[in-house]
Amino acid sequence: MHASILRHSVLHPSQRGKNLMLAFTLGSLAIAGFVLPFVWDVLAAIDALPKMAWLQQLLHAAPVASWLLMFAWGASIPLMLLFALHQAPRHRVRNTVAVLALMLIAITWFVHMPSAAHCDVMYPHAELACSALRWGFSTSLGLATAAYVFAIFVVGFSAVGLFAQCIENESAQTV
Repeated sequence: MHASILRHSVLHPSQRGKNLMLAFTLGSLAIAGFVLPFVWDVLAAIDALPKMAWLQQLLHAAPVASWLLMFAWGASIPLMLLFALHQAPRHRVRNTVAVLALMLIAITWFVHMPSAAHCDVMYPHAELACSALRWGFSTSLGLATAAYVFAIFVVGFSAVGLFAQCIENESAQTV
């Protein structure tokens, strides 16, 4: 009977992995919630950068399209980052370049698109849609920040695991 209790109290390796990933995810969301106000400050500072007049005019001509496309650019970065975690190490440079290129596009787009805070002024009879847009940008930025934190957790713990394996292999060779 003692063996059956012991067997059920120890988690199966796949269950431990799932619990670890859930812990990483929840921890990432918690840290993202804490860091999010600072991210908005950084984006406000980026928004103060000089602008390209032609791109700004182009995006201001179709504000709804530019806001919706910002969701696409914003979502592509964490998706590419999470995709990169599942790729072979030989593709690290390619994946890093892809993430940096998407970040450059998203930041450039964000700096030049009309501010979502002006939605109420541009569309006075669409208060609900403007509120949903602002909520969507906040939620999207929070989830993207959580994805970055998650990737940092995974890479950090992978590095610690590789370091532990190296120490273990070295001590096994000396014995």
